[in-house]
Amino acid sequence: MPQTKPPILQLDDVRLTFRTRAGTVRALNGASLTVHEGEAVGLVGESGSGKSTLARAVLGLNPERSSRIEAGRILIAGRDVTRLSQAEWEAARGHPVAMVFQDPLSFLNPIMRIGRQIAESIERHAPDRRVEQRVGELIELVKLPSSLARAYPHELSGGMRQRALLAVALACEPRLLIADEPTTALDVTTQAEILALLRDLREKLGMAMLLITHDLGIVASACERLYVIYAGRVLEWGRAQDVFGAPAHPYTVGLFHAARADRDAQGRFATIGGEPPDLGETAQGCPFAPRCPKAMAECARAMPHASVLADGETHAVRCWLYPPTRESETAVERLGEA
Repeated sequence: MPQTKPPILQLDDVRLTFRTRAGTVRALNGASLTVHEGEAVGLVGESGSGKSTLARAVLGLNPERSSRIEAGRILIAGRDVTRLSQAEWEAARGHPVAMVFQDPLSFLNPIMRIGRQIAESIERHAPDRRVEQRVGELIELVKLPSSLARAYPHELSGGMRQRALLAVALACEPRLLIADEPTTALDVTTQAEILALLRDLREKLGMAMLLITHDLGIVASACERLYVIYAGRVLEWGRAQDVFGAPAHPYTVGLFHAARADRDAQGRFATIGGEPPDLGETAQGCPFAPRCPKAMAECARAMPHASVLADGETHAVRCWLYPPTRESETAVERLGEA
């Protein structure tokens, strides 16, 4: 059989903890995810669900002294990067994976002109390029006026700063772009412009994207597949059209009701009741069980195995409402939890 290229990103059962004064916090509790070359994948969940921690783990950006990957592995283009040293990470970041963050003002140097910041990225990751020419190309690529190369970050609007940070990331010539809440704090019109720009860049550059957000509407318009994460564990994943068409896990269903601003029997906006779990405590069962309207006794005792749903083997869930079968286990392997 012909060899196929490995995924550009693969996380296998990653367990990551933080050491704090109050004890150990289990931020990722067996998270798995796959992004293939050229595809757009969404990672969705409430605040505190582990989305940004997962993204930072991919690039070794979690604090070295307080964080630790206890188990599992992270592969980038087939290379295991789970145990890289900080020096090795500094050489690896940017290509093949780069990242843009949700608050560009915190990540752009406030006393350095935008053009100079883009140039630094080019000099480090693409030293064979003509720097000045490449800066102009990248500014044009993210649809900013050429004059903004001489501007400082504080002189730009929120949307312009996000485009500038995107230009810095693209200077690394990544095969995968991780976009962590790229439209946070932007008005609706600017959000739409940034999403349209990301779609355009993916098509032009043949680049894969991992889009991290709590906004299901963004995922619907920008992603081919999605993962739903809660308490550091992926509970549902599959093709976006399948998950949107028939959300299976009660947590996913709750997210959809909240996103659509549905109302309950009393006319109040739908919310997910209860509080997120304390990640400092060890839970044996499904982490969503204390908040789940369909919880059973089994839910508190053990975490369910993945089960592929009957919609073409492109949609899977971890929930006792869908007990796995032998055929389902085989299908999960083909789907890739992924």
